[in-house]
Amino acid sequence: MKKILFAASLCVLLCAAFSHEYILIAYKYKVQKGDTLEMHLFVADGFNIEVERPMQTDITKKFELISENGVTDLLAITGNGTMPVVNTPVDFEGPGLVHMERDYARIVLPTDKFLEYLKEDHIENINLKDEPPGKLQRERYSRYIKALVQSGNKHGDTLYKKITGQHFEIILLQDPYLLRVGDLIKVQMLFLGKPLANKMVTARNRTGNKPAVALTSRTDNHGICSFRLSRKGDWFFHTTHMIPCPDKADSDWESFWTSYSFGLE
Repeated sequence: MKKILFAASLCVLLCAAFSHEYILIAYKYKVQKGDTLEMHLFVADGFNIEVERPMQTDITKKFELISENGVTDLLAITGNGTMPVVNTPVDFEGPGLVHMERDYARIVLPTDKFLEYLKEDHIENINLKDEPPGKLQRERYSRYIKALVQSGNKHGDTLYKKITGQHFEIILLQDPYLLRVGDLIKVQMLFLGKPLANKMVTARNRTGNKPAVALTSRTDNHGICSFRLSRKGDWFFHTTHMIPCPDKADSDWESFWTSYSFGLE
């Protein structure tokens, strides 16, 4: 019954907005050794869940669990079509970092709709003011997704800020499982391995039946911004970055979507 309520609480109103984050949400972020680590991959606008994705091995380039035991290749133990995408025994203590990279997908929008999408997702470095409204804009995009869980009370590991080499990557600069409601957390944005300055990042939270909240913060010259963790519950950070596509025969634009989730008690 608890899992049914969990799913029902996530499968809320469909959203027609342009932003469609992919987020890994754990059934439980705080686990114990011997538990089952269950994690769902959702397509969402904020915490408005549109659909749950099964494992798609053809479009998933990398899917790993990093813990005190080293690296577990989740692609090797998760079959195509499996849902939830993570359903494995917890055989570690301390933090567990799950990260996924998804290969290119593509979309085509007329310029006027494309501009709405850029505004919605705080993509400020693309200028299309001289483009005709009906001209088609071709985009390819890839996704970089992280989630951090905590097994037991073992702390001291810096896995939360591990750089995995994603093209667009969120790094937590503090262990969220040592923080409490009201604390500040700093995050850093890396694009192609380098700090990304002047980037708007969004933090979202949901707890119980309360309305979800969203906060925004802009990175400094070191790619760092901060958020105050105002409530307990599920948190995730996300943002999108876009550049002119280097392969003009493929697309006009290339975007990179990233998210990082964890829980706060």
